[in-house]
Amino acid sequence: MSEAVSKSSVQKFMDAISSHYEGLGYPLTWSDAEDEGEVLEIQFKSESGYFVSARFVPRKDYVVLKDEWGRELKLRPTRGNLKEIKGWSESRE
Repeated sequence: MSEAVSKSSVQKFMDAISSHYEGLGYPLTWSDAEDEGEVLEIQFKSESGYFVSARFVPRKDYVVLKDEWGRELKLRPTRGNLKEIKGWSESRE
């Protein structure tokens, strides 16, 4: 008898981000970094016209958002945070 393995809220959050941006045609990659584990990287075009990358690193009960300048932000996998992250695509021209 096999049991269904349910995804954690963090994994569902990561999948929702990936699916949203992949559906919009943003360049994104999944990779395994030795020091961080699984990482989702999405490229955005900034207001100044340069391309920047956002890296999403899942942890046990939160996701770390890292930018190219070394800043980090811990995000809980909530609907509000997901809505905010998805909103980044709406501000793109």
